Amino acid sequence: MVTALEVGGRHDAPTPTSAFGVPELLNLLKRRRLMVAASACVTLLLALAYLVAQTPVYRATAELLVDPQALQIVGKDIVRSDSSASIDFANVDSQSLVMTSSGVLRQMISDLDLEQDSAFAPQPGFLARHFGKLLMPTPQQRSAQTMDALRRAIVIQRVENSLVFRIIVSHPDATKAADIANALARAYFRQGNDGRRGAVERANESLISQIAGLRTQLNDAEAAVQAFRIKNNLVSTGETGLVVTQQLRDLYTQISQASAELARQAARRDGIANLRDNGLLSETIPEALTSTSVASLRTQYAQTAREAASLAQTLMPQHPRLIEIRAELAETRKLLAAELGRVRSSVQQAYRQAEANLANLQKRASELTRSQETSGVAEIRLRQLESEAEAIRAVYNASLTRARELDQQKKIETSNSRLLSEAVPPAVASKPPAIIVLAAALLFGACAGLGIAYLLELLPQRTARLLPQSALTPKQAGEILGVASVARLPKEVTERQAALAPTAKLLQARFGRHLPASILIAGPLDAAVQADIAQHLAQALAEIGESVLIYRESAGRNDINMRRIDAGRGQPGSGARRSNFVLVLRSEATDNTRAISPDAIVLAADLSGMGVPDIIRTASKVDPTGELVVALVTPGETERLFRRWPRAAA
Repeated sequence: MVTALEVGGRHDAPTPTSAFGVPELLNLLKRRRLMVAASACVTLLLALAYLVAQTPVYRATAELLVDPQALQIVGKDIVRSDSSASIDFANVDSQSLVMTSSGVLRQMISDLDLEQDSAFAPQPGFLARHFGKLLMPTPQQRSAQTMDALRRAIVIQRVENSLVFRIIVSHPDATKAADIANALARAYFRQGNDGRRGAVERANESLISQIAGLRTQLNDAEAAVQAFRIKNNLVSTGETGLVVTQQLRDLYTQISQASAELARQAARRDGIANLRDNGLLSETIPEALTSTSVASLRTQYAQTAREAASLAQTLMPQHPRLIEIRAELAETRKLLAAELGRVRSSVQQAYRQAEANLANLQKRASELTRSQETSGVAEIRLRQLESEAEAIRAVYNASLTRARELDQQKKIETSNSRLLSEAVPPAVASKPPAIIVLAAALLFGACAGLGIAYLLELLPQRTARLLPQSALTPKQAGEILGVASVARLPKEVTERQAALAPTAKLLQARFGRHLPASILIAGPLDAAVQADIAQHLAQALAEIGESVLIYRESAGRNDINMRRIDAGRGQPGSGARRSNFVLVLRSEATDNTRAISPDAIVLAADLSGMGVPDIIRTASKVDPTGELVVALVTPGETERLFRRWPRAAA
């Protein structure tokens, strides 16, 4: 009883899973190998037929430079210096669409007469040849079909982010492929030049039609200006404007100069007015006194004063020489005072003249201002008329200059796009490598066959029974379930223990060092056959030195139905082993919440009439986890009387 309690204790069995792993895939491949091989052979034959029947296609490539910047006609350099900063990359990307546009393709079809090329224009069939024009395509339909086929045969590639484009043309004829690629490049350049020339001509015609109207407007505006000038006696001297305006402008300039002169003379007068007679003897004197005579007298006075000071140190005050020197000093001071008076009179006179000149100029300006006020309104209107005429003249001159430029530009080729390398006829046809095609076909066929086999395995049981299938052998069933031991009970009872010996050794090798271990005997066979399997398996375990308990679970009962089979005498460890193998026999009505969770399961099933889905479904019923079934036991011919057919799956 104690041993039975040691075996149980696991009630958290995992939920059933239906994963399809690599072992199941390998088993499926082994069972359906003929179907997979047949599918691979079919696709391989189709690939060989394709390689033999395919028409060789030649691809010719032409490279051209597409520069959206036109050449610079005016300037030192013919190439624009700011081209890298002003390139319109959106315009560059759109050139691939321009190359395959209808206008370019239509021109190329006309140049090479591609409507007669069988690669692009489909030839009339039997019905069209024998039943007349009703089935023949119209010229428009034939042209559209040729253009569509040609567009499919052309591939435009831009080389990374550069301005270089590749034109790749596919054609059964190598020379024709190169001719089409070169013709497409020439047609593209011609279309671009014609489009630019047409745009220039349209712009020039529009400008010329506007210039005639501008000329009439300009003549009317100039006539209105001249008539208004004569009517209001507004005489003009050209660029300087009206005579009155010019005189008043000059007069105010003179008034500004006279005011400045008056301020300067007033400053000179004020600087001398407060100067005393001995002021000329100081170190600094006003600017008005910086004349030659004043400078000479100051120098003379300074020399005489130094001499008098020198003599005063050596001579007596009454010495004749000292008296003479002092007389010279007095005379020099008188001369300086006289010069100061003369300068004051001169400065005062200059101030009066400047004041009178300013007053005279202001009087004349006042008179001119009064005379100009009478013609101010007329002058304002005249300026308005002149502004209108000047605006019309500016537009007229700009339009006339632009019209002349456009007329010259349409005669000059400014496009910088050019053909970098012409297409040459390719020497080798472009086709997929035969090895790659055959390998891909073989792989695809094998995968398709394996997929069909997998779908057949997923068919419902009733549908699967309608299909012809062979019964599984014990070895095939073991490979499907992935078990290491498959035993078939012989009809002789004495031979059954020997038949189950490999299963006993497998259990001992897996659980011999981790006892106690519970082994569940379960499957669709009836209880009598399962009990017989448990009995002989216990004897086989006892024969190799293991102690075994056979435990039968009963539904709704608390008693324990257990029987011990000890190890055989003379076996190593017999009598000393405390742990056991517990072989569990479970009835269908057993409460799973109270049942022992086994460490391993020995599946007991009859394989007669079973297919792959049947054996997988049977194993999943007793082992939802798919990890506990370690051995399969199937009865022999005489034991089928005891078997119980499995119930039909839902």
